[in-house]
Amino acid sequence: MCSISGFIVTRQNADRKAIVEHYINILSRGRERGHDSIGVASVDVDGESRRCVTLLPGDYSFVSSAVTPRTSALIGNNRAEPTTEFVISKTSNDIQPFGEEGIYISHNGTIANDNELRRNFSIETSTAIDSAVIPGLIKKYGVEGALHQLVGSYALAVIDAKHPTMIWLACNYKPIYTLLDNDLGAIFFASRPNYLQPEQDFASRLKGPSILQVPPYHLLVVNGEHNTIHQEAIIPRIGSKKAFIICSGGLDSTTAAKWAQLQGYDITLLHFMYHCRAEQRETEAVKAIAKELNCGSRFEDLSWLGKLGGSSLTDSSLPITSDEIGAEFAHEWVPARNLIFTAMAAGLCDRYNYDTLVMGLNLEEAGAFPDNTVEFYEALDHVCNIGTISRPQILSPLGSLVKHEIVQLALDIKAPIHLSWSCYYGGEYHCGHCGPCFMRKTAFKMLGKKDLIRYER
Repeated sequence: MCSISGFIVTRQNADRKAIVEHYINILSRGRERGHDSIGVASVDVDGESRRCVTLLPGDYSFVSSAVTPRTSALIGNNRAEPTTEFVISKTSNDIQPFGEEGIYISHNGTIANDNELRRNFSIETSTAIDSAVIPGLIKKYGVEGALHQLVGSYALAVIDAKHPTMIWLACNYKPIYTLLDNDLGAIFFASRPNYLQPEQDFASRLKGPSILQVPPYHLLVVNGEHNTIHQEAIIPRIGSKKAFIICSGGLDSTTAAKWAQLQGYDITLLHFMYHCRAEQRETEAVKAIAKELNCGSRFEDLSWLGKLGGSSLTDSSLPITSDEIGAEFAHEWVPARNLIFTAMAAGLCDRYNYDTLVMGLNLEEAGAFPDNTVEFYEALDHVCNIGTISRPQILSPLGSLVKHEIVQLALDIKAPIHLSWSCYYGGEYHCGHCGPCFMRKTAFKMLGKKDLIRYER
């Protein structure tokens, strides 16, 4: 509901005037996320602090009055007033940043338990706005201790007059981005990357300072005097070690399932039935693999994806490509299949408290299918981390392996690949000529090993 922003000076002789000019540009861009009020709070190296606020969002001249030649850090806030915190007659007490005894905070998000915190810890505030409880909480428990008391969402910036050369940046799924500007001698931060630096072409970005995102559910302690950053996870993702294996019943997902089990995960094979040609054989394979691994299995109906059509795997009137041609391009592409599978699996993780999704994506098929790439599953991992309650991590243990290396791994760890079904067709035996059959047969040939499944030819 707000845009938080600010800076910390990293060089004693830095030009504060130039820093403030750049910061006012950041603050003005942040207005799109908050039109109701603007405020800043600053601290000098000698521990002097000040707070300046306004209800006139278009006027940024007040920022300069918060900065002196000795200022070491500043935090700001563009506030958007939510319906749950409507104030009829606002005063300066209702404007962020909020502060208590030299501790000032700028907060974006919603604190759902602010009234309980006021009551339980005897914290008095001059406004009923939820964020106002945070400085008192920090005073009692420190920044990290206070974060563990909060229920809700937050991107938080903290300055403390007792530690004037330090700034704390913390967030759960609310974003914070940072920019180190060595020319100006400051680290800037904001709620959106484009507030820090307007959109530029790629070549310009390579030459300029880098914008980095504070990792979700992390706390950064920035020391401007020593130009150091200490980072730690506030709430780590790893929990129950319960993993869904998105399992087609094929060679790759079977190997990934055995690998995850050997890592100590309590695994459940998760199979999506989307009416592909080999659905019956895939389902039989998943059941047999689950029995062999002595693990759970779950089958989810996704028939609408098959009815969507557009793929030779779900439309028998369309041809399936053969051999090398079938292995080198996504001829049999099912619209957004892995994206849809992952989204549904993440929903099941939220419902049943699983903390891991394991996929059989691999390096070789990433050359033909964009939803097999490292970039794809890393992006989905980030989405799951900020967009779900369970925050499942996505593991792709085969992501750097080609097919013959996967077969070797499967043999080494005794994955039950003899029970797997790799073929695009659903016949009595593997066809031996579709893309997956071609890759499987060739992989065993490269290793000089005999495949334990039967082929029609």
